[in-house]
Amino acid sequence: MGRQPRRRINAHPNYKRGARLRADEIRQARRQRQETTDSPASSPSSLREPRPVARQPASKARRRLPHNRYVLFGVPAAVLAIAAIFLVPLMFQTWKAYGKIFVNSSSRGKVVLNEQGTPVLDTSNPASLPDWDKKERVNIALLGSDTSPDRREEGEIPLSDTIIIVSIDPASKQVGLLSIPRDLLVTIPGVGKDKINAAYSSGELSKVTGPGLVEATLEYNFGIPIHYFAEVDFEGFKKIIDTVGGITLDVPAPIKDDLYPGEKFNYTRVYFHTGLQHVNGQMALRYVRTRHDDNDFARGERQQQLLRALREQAVDLNLISKAPELMAALGDTVRTDLQPLDMLKLAKLGTEIKPGSIHSYSIQSALTEEWSPGQPYYLIPDWTEVRAILKEMMPGADDSAQLSRQVPSLEKPNLKARVLVENATLVDKLAAGAAGKLKEQGFTTVTVAQAPDAGQHGSSQVITSGSDLATARLIAKVLGLPPAAVTEGDTS
Repeated sequence: MGRQPRRRINAHPNYKRGARLRADEIRQARRQRQETTDSPASSPSSLREPRPVARQPASKARRRLPHNRYVLFGVPAAVLAIAAIFLVPLMFQTWKAYGKIFVNSSSRGKVVLNEQGTPVLDTSNPASLPDWDKKERVNIALLGSDTSPDRREEGEIPLSDTIIIVSIDPASKQVGLLSIPRDLLVTIPGVGKDKINAAYSSGELSKVTGPGLVEATLEYNFGIPIHYFAEVDFEGFKKIIDTVGGITLDVPAPIKDDLYPGEKFNYTRVYFHTGLQHVNGQMALRYVRTRHDDNDFARGERQQQLLRALREQAVDLNLISKAPELMAALGDTVRTDLQPLDMLKLAKLGTEIKPGSIHSYSIQSALTEEWSPGQPYYLIPDWTEVRAILKEMMPGADDSAQLSRQVPSLEKPNLKARVLVENATLVDKLAAGAAGKLKEQGFTTVTVAQAPDAGQHGSSQVITSGSDLATARLIAKVLGLPPAAVTEGDTS
């Protein structure tokens, strides 16, 4: 007979944890187990009826919840805590940034001619904006401004270091980029003749604002509406590049600039070797700002090259979904008069535009250099050629009144124009000498007179009605005056 398997002590019916059974209790338990095994079935009477149990009233003490319920309640609580720590400050920062990034364009206005024929800004007449639902062409001025700490410490007025016109056709999904050289001589409404980068500084000293006056200057001189502006300073530019993880650029030729602006108005050397290279925000800024090793036109090409690379990087990273974080990070460095909903529409449109649909243009072929010792350097535009370039960049714009505004003409000078030379000094015969130079140049109708307010002018001026700037330019050149001496006004 085989050995019975052992039974665990705690399986014994009379086992009590921590108590030891006596010998007679063990024998009695064995007999009871044997009788139960031998009987074929247990009678109903042998079964003990369950005794009623009186339920105790519920205790006022709290019941302990199972451990897993603490987990279920704890996860949402942790999420809310994280949201309070991170999202609430982000929303607050985004709200603060919202007010800094999106500015009101009400201070803008339209360019009109006053009684003297001089272009000025009428801020009571708001500029017209495109209808996004009708997919009308949108023109935006991209501005890169120098608001560095060094300039602020010295009390210097901010400068517009970069001006690029971006023209977008939502219907055909075509984009044109046109870089404007900083030394371009233009008429600044309410100011007069000066380099175009002076428009920003002049606007910052008025209620029009720097970007507002740049928009108006572009409109008046180029004959196209500028609907919006987007401005970024140097620090914001670096943040944008660093936010997308840097930019990969293909440098076509080596660049060495020993006169690159450094800290405290000093200079530092900048060098870029040829080929592909990945740059951070600091190096990207140097790449688009340097110009002493080549010229302003090459710099404009580099700026457009970087814009293309940045656009592709932004689309790949789906930066639209990160708009709140970007706004919070860039609030102090970016400004635009685009409204938030319009910006989202523009961003969505940008994802639908193919890289091959972005075209670059230049007005270099329409410019001539002018410089005299002791005088500023200017780029003089031929507005007829500029208009032709704009028509190429904006096909079909004539049908939508994009190029309908009359622009200054720089066609051949009119040597038969009536020229009056007034002597505004207290020195005799200066007007006669100037008239003689003009006659030698071929002008046929030149008269002289003494100015009624002689002695009250600080510099010489060539005043024209604005319809014949080519003739006025030639007069200034013959008399040895800078192009900025030409002003538009009443010649009657």
